[in-house]
Amino acid sequence: MSEVTQVNATENQSQFNYDNSKIFIFGNRYEKVVFINLTGGTLSYAAGTVLGRISATGKVTEMKSAATDGSELPIGVLATAITDLATVSDIDVNMCIKGDIAEDKVVFNGSDVVTTAEQGRIYRDWLTLVGIILKSGTELTNFDNQ
Repeated sequence: MSEVTQVNATENQSQFNYDNSKIFIFGNRYEKVVFINLTGGTLSYAAGTVLGRISATGKVTEMKSAATDGSELPIGVLATAITDLATVSDIDVNMCIKGDIAEDKVVFNGSDVVTTAEQGRIYRDWLTLVGIILKSGTELTNFDNQ
């Protein structure tokens, strides 16, 4: 998602920092899912957060390698940000389930990274198995990406 930040340190000049990079790059498919916050507090989640599915309920939550409820395995990536979701609350969200995603925009929980191992595979491989390909670099080839 594009972002513009205005920097005005001296009050006499303006400088803008442009971020034209995208999270979701090419050929993406999305699915509407129910997201639940099980953290014990009100939290916000950034677009690009890796999601896992809770086996018992079928709802999705932030993927955590320390979990044992099924959400320790990635199944998709949050398509839009969630702001101030109360604990044990759920909300309908869109989740990317297939396509190319910018690797540097993917958000993992805590110390988890793309090379964190879970059940004999690293998270990059688990994401590939569900159809998500992590790409490095910025995609600016389409006119609408400017």
